[in-house]
Amino acid sequence: MGLCYNIAFIFLYDKIYPETCEINAILEIVSIREEKENYNKYIVKVIENKKIKYSKKTKLILYIDEEFLPGDIIRVFGKFEKGEIARNYKGFNYRKYLKTMKIHGVIYANSGKILKTKNDFTSIIEKIRLNISNKIYYIYKKEYGEFLNGILIGKADEIDEKIKNSFRDSNISHILAISGLHVSYIVLGINFLLNKLFRSKKTKNIIMIITLFLVVFLTGFSTSCIRACIMSSMILIAFNLNRKDNFYRNFLFSFICIILINPFNIYSIGMWLSFMGTLGIVIFNKIFFKLCKINIKKIKIKTNYLKIIKKILEIISVTISAQILIIPIMIYSFNTMSLSFIIPNFLISFFIGPILALGYISIFFYYVKIPFTNCIIFLEEKLIFTVFKISEICNKIPFSKIYVSTPSLFSVILFYIFILVIIYLFKKRKLYYFRLLISIKFLKKEIKKILNNKKIINKQKIIINIFIILLIISNKNLKRNLKIYFVDVGQGDCTVIVTPSGKNILIDAGEGNTDKYDYGEKVVLPYLLDRKIKKIDYMIISHCDSDHIGGCFAILENLKVQKVFLGVQPKISKQLEDLIKISKKKNIEIVMLEKGNKIKIEKEIIIDVLSPNKQKLITENNLNNNSLLIKLKYNDFSMLFTGDIEEIAEKQILDEYKNSDILKTTILKVAHHGSKTSSIQEFINEVKPKIALIGVGKNNKFGHPNEDVLERLELIGARIYRNDQSGEINIFVDKKGNIKTKKFIK
Repeated sequence: MGLCYNIAFIFLYDKIYPETCEINAILEIVSIREEKENYNKYIVKVIENKKIKYSKKTKLILYIDEEFLPGDIIRVFGKFEKGEIARNYKGFNYRKYLKTMKIHGVIYANSGKILKTKNDFTSIIEKIRLNISNKIYYIYKKEYGEFLNGILIGKADEIDEKIKNSFRDSNISHILAISGLHVSYIVLGINFLLNKLFRSKKTKNIIMIITLFLVVFLTGFSTSCIRACIMSSMILIAFNLNRKDNFYRNFLFSFICIILINPFNIYSIGMWLSFMGTLGIVIFNKIFFKLCKINIKKIKIKTNYLKIIKKILEIISVTISAQILIIPIMIYSFNTMSLSFIIPNFLISFFIGPILALGYISIFFYYVKIPFTNCIIFLEEKLIFTVFKISEICNKIPFSKIYVSTPSLFSVILFYIFILVIIYLFKKRKLYYFRLLISIKFLKKEIKKILNNKKIINKQKIIINIFIILLIISNKNLKRNLKIYFVDVGQGDCTVIVTPSGKNILIDAGEGNTDKYDYGEKVVLPYLLDRKIKKIDYMIISHCDSDHIGGCFAILENLKVQKVFLGVQPKISKQLEDLIKISKKKNIEIVMLEKGNKIKIEKEIIIDVLSPNKQKLITENNLNNNSLLIKLKYNDFSMLFTGDIEEIAEKQILDEYKNSDILKTTILKVAHHGSKTSSIQEFINEVKPKIALIGVGKNNKFGHPNEDVLERLELIGARIYRNDQSGEINIFVDKKGNIKTKKFIK
């Protein structure tokens, strides 16, 4: 029955609910509360939905101000949304993420009425989780309580974002997710207790299997925990049935189970990291450890130290083995890799076991009121503090976090094929080929042999020359267009331009490091890496408002930027001071632009600076009105970038360029997100764009773009493209000026 539901889930997911609608439903609270800044978050199951009759038993996320307990049956009136899809190339797809949790969408409700309370197995387990969570928060300081809630009961969403980032940057974020490591410590602890209580190993195994599945429920059904518990249970079942244990059978069985539980788990990065990390340890750990032991034997070491060194090498071997198969997934999903991952993982390995053990013990002791509980809590907090410090120090180590452009899926598959070949060569004892792959000295000897054989070298020259000719021919046939990517950064502006010769221009980068969201770090930086852009030749900042300059700092910190261009400033703002500071640190040249300047990008591409006029800087709303007004020209094509100029600036610009065609353009980046204070009719008439692009956030609080502005643009026949409606907008221009536009959301 469950399998039939899961198959139906695939085909009916997008049909059950509309994109958005008002909802009147009876819901069951099936998760513990997640406390957010302005609301509480719950996972709910639909009992009755008057609007959509066939939506029963589907799961939704509920955002509401009120507090409820698992098992509460409530009635709510609210607004339903399906979940945001990706709005930019390879961007985060929240809807797909919800699918991995079998959730169909989100309800926003102001209030709910409790009808009754249900007490079944699921609600009891969730209430136990809530009780443990509350106890942890009661006995531990906030930051330590959040951490323990994450690693003990899988409530990692509430961990402070700074700590999450610190763990991620130092390559130990797997500590925060309940995985095989955590389950192995739980198994050791339970096994220790069972050995004291039972003699029969088969009886102990049955109790252990039941306990493992209770662990899955108590830790919130994370895929990594399910995998670890299924594989551990398979080992115990094999023993009870007097069968030989087989890792690969257990591995495949757990994978099939997780996919059958939810077919959309195939999109879960956590699942792939868990499976590949485990597979890496099993395949490579013995190989590395054998190589290390061979080298140890060559060195004379005292017996007392030999055990310690072997233990250290074992930890390092496990760490490296796990990383080998994880690295491609990390690069593909997060654009990051680490060359110093061994250090934090090695150091943390000494602390995570005691932290887990003391965490469970402290909670148990607190319940039964054992006097020494405060000593355990004190020790636990000191251990967690040490882990936080290790993470903080390790993420400052050089090469702890390297940004890498997104590889193709084909490259990732090729990597795994290469790994399979290495494994095959090692298993089949094809030592010649294996030595060729891992020994630089042996490889040099073999290359010398080839070079001394003239017949071989001549054949190679012919093959290489043919390959080079084919590469040149294919390169010439590639269409080298001007590419303009108008990126969706919410209520802000960001344009990425790639010239025919491959130069990269970034104009603005959206909102920066606010308390809620840094579009530079979370959207623009990953976007550039997905587009395989690791170097910005020209960063142009229209003005120093945070929704334009803010996101630039993450780019300056993490990518190579050749030059920064900024208009002459009416005042020294905090944002400008930060820009100067980071540019000095990174040795990046800042060029101040004014009316009359030109930037020659390449032979056929020039940028004309039309404003601000240094002699006539505007004092009213001076940041917006002194925005850079620049015109990008490529043969007969042009695009006008207007920043956030308003009516007063537009009138001054019209006055300065009257009786000329300099303002006329093919594409207009509409000023100030389509605000009513900008884009006056006279300015629009003078510019006469064929296409108008509006950088505007979906459901923004300002009501942008203004209806009057849209009417003015429609009046002159301009085609209007908006980020809020279309997501990212792509424009491709060939040498003849032919334009091709593409909307990311159609």
